[in-house]
Amino acid sequence: MGFFDLFKGEQPPLVEQAFDDVQEMLRTGHEMFAAATGYLLDNEILDVDLSLLDEDVNRREQNLRRLVLEHLTIDPNRELVFSLKLISIVHEAERVGDLCKSLAKTADLAKQQRMGDLVLPLRDVRDRIVTMFATVRKGFIEGDEQAARTLMQNHEQLKGDVTNYLKKLADREDITPNEALVYGMAARLMSRVSSHLANIASTVCSSFDKIRRSPTWAEEEKAF
Repeated sequence: MGFFDLFKGEQPPLVEQAFDDVQEMLRTGHEMFAAATGYLLDNEILDVDLSLLDEDVNRREQNLRRLVLEHLTIDPNRELVFSLKLISIVHEAERVGDLCKSLAKTADLAKQQRMGDLVLPLRDVRDRIVTMFATVRKGFIEGDEQAARTLMQNHEQLKGDVTNYLKKLADREDITPNEALVYGMAARLMSRVSSHLANIASTVCSSFDKIRRSPTWAEEEKAF
């Protein structure tokens, strides 16, 4: 069942507005991530106004929070879980915008172009996260629980890969402090973007009290 299929018949205004705004927030986050990582990892020119895009994301989050509050004030017993999950989702989407701005600022710290064997694993991480943006839209908007679970599992794998990358980075003695800082921050910030996308996916396949948990958590719980 899709996230927006909780409602039968005519959908309340909250659902229609949420559907449009969440899709737009994810689309904008995708655009910001691609631009920021292209600037950071591929030495491309940053020709996108990240601050302006982030302002739009923030505005949509504020509007949805206001709409949810008004909705619950009028009818507090209807669609309560939907409203609580929606608040969680828009928060995660808003954080993606902030992280993208931080990725661009990380690029500004670099004293040389990002090239060589250190940047290749980061580009792979970036490409995997770009795929996650498409997957989270499919899982959330279309209610594809399997797609949502797969994204959460992919995040766990990516998180482990980033940890291993940082350990290897810390052992390198042939790089400058500036390179260590830039590459380390890039890895951690991208991992956080992945985490927020996984949290959004968790709203599709988890009850409200279990969102933001590992996809294996429910299976581990059954073993006891």
